[in-house]
Amino acid sequence: MPMARDEERKRLAEVHTTDLNEGKLNEDFVTWLKTKGPTWLLIIVAFIVAYLVMIRWQQQEARARDEAWMELMTTTQPASLEDVARRHAGIDAVADLARLNAADSLLLDIQRGRTISDDGQETTALDDETRAAHLSHAQRLYNEVIADDDGLRARTLATVSALNGLAAILESQGDIAGAIDAYKRAEQRAADWIPALAQQAATRAATATALTEEVAFATAPPPPPLPAELPAGPLPPLPTPEHPAFQSSPAATTPTNAPAPPSDHPTSEPDTP
Repeated sequence: MPMARDEERKRLAEVHTTDLNEGKLNEDFVTWLKTKGPTWLLIIVAFIVAYLVMIRWQQQEARARDEAWMELMTTTQPASLEDVARRHAGIDAVADLARLNAADSLLLDIQRGRTISDDGQETTALDDETRAAHLSHAQRLYNEVIADDDGLRARTLATVSALNGLAAILESQGDIAGAIDAYKRAEQRAADWIPALAQQAATRAATATALTEEVAFATAPPPPPLPAELPAGPLPPLPTPEHPAFQSSPAATTPTNAPAPPSDHPTSEPDTP
């Protein structure tokens, strides 16, 4: 009996101790909730909101990029391409490509000698004033692309294309020195990143002076000499079989089936029995 009572006391002591510990934990947790719980709850809520904002921003950015590229691929008129470049500046290379496409379209109109209407249904011949305006407009667009160059590798192709286009405009205006300078700048810009374009620009710079040389065309051969003048009056008639000159000719008087003349040598006769 005494041992049983001791075990009961120990068990009661253990239960009492456990209850005290659990009560202390609950009290500490309640105290933590009252003092630091709201702060941590705000931090968790802020993290969730930031995550949702980031997801929304990424979706908007992807949507804006898709819209920019779609407008670039579906726009053809130079003025509209400039609007695309302004609206989507800073999205990939859309602005540079839009300006380059607009400038190239203007130069293509100059090569054709005609400009296409906005709806693409009619063409109009270019006069001198319109041609000069096209050249000035294209030159401005190429200069804008060149001015935005930051020297990075990603901008190399756009900058070199703009410099080549600028050189072509200067060549058409007779500024060969300016065209050579543009070609040399394109060579320097592409030397470290695209050696093939650098070599192409160097070749164009070396051959640009040939545009200033006078072109000599081959002299046409002299015409063949004219025949001597024919005598005045009608030509004499050709002889006919009834004409005396035709009848007096040996070919006309000698029949083709005439017998052969007798021979001076007698022929041998066979012996008779």
